Amino acid sequence: MAVKFLVGVAVGSGLTASSAEQAGADFLLAINAGRMRNMGAPSIGCILPITDAGELTTGFASTEVLSQVSIPVFLGVNLFSETIDAQTIAANAAEQGFAGIVNFPTCIHLSRSMQRILARAGRGIEQEVAVLAAAKEQGLQTLFYCCDRTQARLGADAGLDKIMLNFGWNSGGQFGHRKKFSLEEVAIQARETGRLIRRIHPSVEFLLEGGPIVTADDLSFIAQKVDFDGYIGGSTIERLPMDTAITDLIASYRLAGGLPREVSSSQRNLLSWGRQCGAAGSSAALTDCLKQLDVLVGLQAPVSIEYEKGVQIDWVVSAFENQFDSDAIETIRPAIEDRHASANRRLFGTLNGDKQFHGVLGDPACELLLIHAPERLPSHSQIKLARALREGWYYVTGSHRKCAVNARCVVFSERWSDGKLPEGLEPDLAVLFNSRTLIIPALRQRPDDIAALLGFYYIKIGLTEKRQPEFSASALHRLQTCEWIGNEAELYAVADILALADCEIDKARVDAAIALYRSGDSLDLQNTRDEKTRIVEALWRHNFHKGRTAEALGISRKTLYNKITRYGL
Repeated sequence: MAVKFLVGVAVGSGLTASSAEQAGADFLLAINAGRMRNMGAPSIGCILPITDAGELTTGFASTEVLSQVSIPVFLGVNLFSETIDAQTIAANAAEQGFAGIVNFPTCIHLSRSMQRILARAGRGIEQEVAVLAAAKEQGLQTLFYCCDRTQARLGADAGLDKIMLNFGWNSGGQFGHRKKFSLEEVAIQARETGRLIRRIHPSVEFLLEGGPIVTADDLSFIAQKVDFDGYIGGSTIERLPMDTAITDLIASYRLAGGLPREVSSSQRNLLSWGRQCGAAGSSAALTDCLKQLDVLVGLQAPVSIEYEKGVQIDWVVSAFENQFDSDAIETIRPAIEDRHASANRRLFGTLNGDKQFHGVLGDPACELLLIHAPERLPSHSQIKLARALREGWYYVTGSHRKCAVNARCVVFSERWSDGKLPEGLEPDLAVLFNSRTLIIPALRQRPDDIAALLGFYYIKIGLTEKRQPEFSASALHRLQTCEWIGNEAELYAVADILALADCEIDKARVDAAIALYRSGDSLDLQNTRDEKTRIVEALWRHNFHKGRTAEALGISRKTLYNKITRYGL
């Protein structure tokens, strides 16, 4: 192992070159792939017939890079040209002030069959080695790109200064490629290649680049198993950090611009009351909901609470329960109880000989009656309940004795976003609550509350503030713009996955957690919400940007276009 671990940077602009030198890079590679990255194209564009690689590289390398730095710069030379004169290449590079040359663009990024065709035409890896060897004889340093043991051996036999084993284009980021090798496979190949070339050329500097080696932790994993002298970063230093930094910066500006404005004292009081009940957040949607809830809690008339699947209603229940002693509250859940016997008997009582049970509706001790999913009650029970709440009395089951309604009744029903009544809910009961219905906002209507909801949830499951995961600005923005089709239930399921992270959570981790949850517990989008409505709302929320809309909906851009066409949007 070299006394000093070398770090090289493949750059495409003077700004990156200057920053790399300030950060302590040992040498730079001025190559056309770097320039392609700075032009917004993927690095693979370096081997496509888009521009003249030699002219493109020499142009920015001589005017931008050499003028900005004092550390050695290796010039990427195009060895696919019609005529190749190694002496001329070396002389020109030395005259301009480059410390050495590197075979880039290189045939190693082409398929094996294409490499064989190029070799027969005198443009293969052997020709690249020959040009580098000739440049070394002219006094230039040489850096050789290769991708396997056979190619590395050619460089070692030629006595080249630096041999860099490349594992393909870097994975990750906006233009990243899929991993071709695992870190374990990289370690095995690097160890065997390094041993081979050092037996041939003991003074060679052996470096690694590309593939799954993306982070410092990845490199550390390899370093524990392989003896090598350094690392060269291209996309990992120039593209991936920029992707993350710019994404986070723009997201942080967006978040800063979306911070809550000054609220009135009455709004502050509402939000404070909401927090006491267990509501997290301060969005306009939540504030409006709390305002309506405050009115309904004070009424003596029966009221209805409606919400979409997955919306958490514990805080709404608490708002009503806090008005009464726990002994004066009764709860009926027809979905759990025997809907044809127990629930009906509990509501309207029964006559057993001379003994009469009034039922919770008329029980003097019951002041608050909470009914969850009333649509699960038998049809005749729903009609009888509607009449009792409307007229203020009912007949005890099995008798002709009237009983006055004593309990305040609050019903909780799931509903669809298009306003349809839950299946099984009798119109008589639904009409009763027309003017006294509170619709709890879905999570997509209160994205500004995401951070507060996460903090509230993590505390609820036992994670103190110090133990809670930290979210980058881009991660939080991704959470805010996601189409939470399962509402808080889905958010909290994703939060459980993210709670296991041992570092700051970025956008990529959020995407992975959402994908993991949805793949294991897929939701029926058509039944959860009307699909056309979801798409229209998502388009508006993302300013009709198709890519961001498709991402938020969890579908491909092509699928989104097809749905837009199908729905005539």
